[in-house]
Amino acid sequence: MKIIFAGSNKQFEIKGPKLAEKVAKELGISLESHIFIKDGEIVAPDEILQDEDTVEVISAISGG
Repeated sequence: MKIIFAGSNKQFEIKGPKLAEKVAKELGISLESHIFIKDGEIVAPDEILQDEDTVEVISAISGG
């Protein structure tokens, strides 16, 4: 699957199928502070992501 970090040029390829929470752990990020979006919908932590999926990662916490 292709993982794209919103607002940056970071992209990763990860083999699936994997639970979204496992993908987050592999990327070293928390689903409490990041949101996964697939096909315009928020991905639940227990959703299985497949090789053909493209997932956008959005930071849910901003400084200020």
